[in-house]
Amino acid sequence: MAKFWKVMRNIAIGFVAVVTLGAIALKACSKMPAVPNEFQDRFEYTGELEKKYAADGVLKVEEFTQRDSDERIKLYQVWYPEDLKSSSRSWPLVVMANGTGVQASRYKAIFRHLASWGFIVVGNEDENSWDGYSTSKSLDFVLDLNQDSGSIFYGKVNTDAIGLAGHSQGGVAVFNAATNYDNSSRYKALYAASCTGLELAQALQWPYDVTKVKAPTLMTAGTLKADAELICKLEALTDNYNGIEGQPVMMGRIKNIDHGDVLMKGDAYQTAWFCYFLKGDELAGHCFLGDDAEMFNNDQWQDVQHKNL
Repeated sequence: MAKFWKVMRNIAIGFVAVVTLGAIALKACSKMPAVPNEFQDRFEYTGELEKKYAADGVLKVEEFTQRDSDERIKLYQVWYPEDLKSSSRSWPLVVMANGTGVQASRYKAIFRHLASWGFIVVGNEDENSWDGYSTSKSLDFVLDLNQDSGSIFYGKVNTDAIGLAGHSQGGVAVFNAATNYDNSSRYKALYAASCTGLELAQALQWPYDVTKVKAPTLMTAGTLKADAELICKLEALTDNYNGIEGQPVMMGRIKNIDHGDVLMKGDAYQTAWFCYFLKGDELAGHCFLGDDAEMFNNDQWQDVQHKNL
């Protein structure tokens, strides 16, 4: 009997998940950008460092695209600092994993923002990214460009400074891409925004295992209905936090923000996280390090925890 009710419970979870995520996907199918230009203007930022990293960086940004025959990927898109073309230095790389039904071409403002802070940023058009496959392919794509003498990216990628970020289903992709592929060990910092909780992910047949994560990880979520009651509940966020061992890990929830806005509102600390771990930006580190870390003292955030920081 207990087994029967467990099965029924999983069916119910799966049904609710399909309905909820289906609604998100339908919204995502519009032609409007998932992240509007100047998205930062939609939010108030109370942390001084949060304000700093929410703002655009000083670098001008350009875009490079290349089509791919893989039906999941369709198009690789790379945003990069304009200075890359004339400089001899290498640049840190961030690979982005898409949320349900949302292609990289609709996240452009997020990509541009990161690139303006001195990152090469790559994504693709995969609308079902959970397994990490297309994310892994995006990484290989840029690493191949780094070895192609005919590419503007030849020798310009700092292969010791690679980050990985994703929102919603893309958060599941972060954990899978960082653990299940030949290139998984390349990642030196991870960011998962409103990652689909493990119980819900399993009901959707999107398994992942955070115990295999071997890179510093920041996880965020919202406190309103879709996140708090289904997609990234506090218990799910905490379970992922507790499951990652031996690495710097931080988690927090943004007050009065729901699932779709976490990517935008959380982008400031995402940027700071990558600036610290991939660029050695000590100022950015003050967002996360020690008991007086800004995230702990930011009154727009709650349930903030960290370890090994």
